[in-house]
Amino acid sequence: MKNATRAAVVAVLAVVASLLIAPSGTAQASSPAAVGTISGRVTAPAGYPGGKVIDVSLRRLSAEGAWVEVASSLVGAGSTYTLGAPTAGTYQVRAGMTFSDSATPSRRITVSKGTRVTGVDLAIRPDPTVSGTITADGFDLALLQPGGDADDRGLNAHVWGRIDGHWERVGDRTRLGTFEGAPVLVADDGRYSFSVPGFYEAVRVQFYQSVCDAWAPCRRFGLAPEVARTYWDGTPDGGPTFAGAADLDVRSGPVVDKNITLKAATKLRAVAEPRIAGTVGVGEVVRARVGSYAPGPTTRDYKWIGQVRGSDRLLARGRTYRVPASLLGHRLALQEWPARSGFEAPVQQSRYYLVKSEARLAVTTKPGKGRATVRLRITAPAVSKTQLHGKASIYAKGKRIKTVKVRNGKATIRITRQARGKRTYTIRYSGNRLVTSPTTSLRIAIR
Repeated sequence: MKNATRAAVVAVLAVVASLLIAPSGTAQASSPAAVGTISGRVTAPAGYPGGKVIDVSLRRLSAEGAWVEVASSLVGAGSTYTLGAPTAGTYQVRAGMTFSDSATPSRRITVSKGTRVTGVDLAIRPDPTVSGTITADGFDLALLQPGGDADDRGLNAHVWGRIDGHWERVGDRTRLGTFEGAPVLVADDGRYSFSVPGFYEAVRVQFYQSVCDAWAPCRRFGLAPEVARTYWDGTPDGGPTFAGAADLDVRSGPVVDKNITLKAATKLRAVAEPRIAGTVGVGEVVRARVGSYAPGPTTRDYKWIGQVRGSDRLLARGRTYRVPASLLGHRLALQEWPARSGFEAPVQQSRYYLVKSEARLAVTTKPGKGRATVRLRITAPAVSKTQLHGKASIYAKGKRIKTVKVRNGKATIRITRQARGKRTYTIRYSGNRLVTSPTTSLRIAIR
């Protein structure tokens, strides 16, 4: 298998997890505001690797029938846990590490004020695997292996798990060595295998190749996937929709021989990248100026990306975004995610815009005989006086007369040898990396 890169990532995750191991006593994650608590012990079979930690999570049943995580704790195998329920309601406890080992979830637990439920024990066991063979139609499977010409995006699988009749997406993690969906390790002959959390009754699987976005390891941003997204539905070629996908029953252990043919994608071609419209300043509302594609997409999603200390962060979604003060001095970009049924699309990103605060320039003058004194006061939202530095200049008929330093948002400009009469002068503040450069004009009557 050409899976050394992915195996290395999994190994790194194991090391990180081992560093987080809790003491062998009781791990507590109850909130002071909790209305009740649920506790128990996490057990593991004989021979379970020492040093492993287990993520124990408390999930509340929402009005939509989904299990929403509200608290969690990392514990060592054989340790006890206590989790605090923040409100009255119906809860469930799960335990496991993503795509490794897990336990059958607890029963439904009703919590009201003062409830203390004990003895909710969970037994860890290896997760079941799904395996089969992928056949490539119209593309070279070898190019999708680590080190291949497709920028090491490889193949992945989105996994949906059914629990209590409700479907939820599994393992939707995208940063720091974790995977968006289950990692799919594909051999040269197309054989694949991946694990799924064992607390699901059944799973549905979509095979896909990652797009090139701010976090994918691609040589060139904006590459569309080479492979069409396909759901396993029991037919050789799979299907295009989740509704048509077939259930894989994982309750009895490994599921084998789930073979599928993946086809080369029909792609949207990017013609022009999106841009940010409006003033990229603190407190300002900016909006997405759409990119263009051939053929055109039917839907578009927008993500606002902040570059803070060299790292990209997802800030918000939507066509508009109000720039917060926390982005002052950092950079903002817009990602556009187009979509069209039957097509794979590239992610397009605008250039990065430096976020500044819009400076305001207040000017007072004191004219004299052949001279004038001009005093400047500069302010800017979210910027302190000590950060308002730079230079200020005065111009007459486009010619610069004098330049002075700005300190703590203030400056005084004295001009001499001015002819008698009224004339227009222009004052300009240089700004700096945090604030814009405002300009104002005024009439001064020289005596």
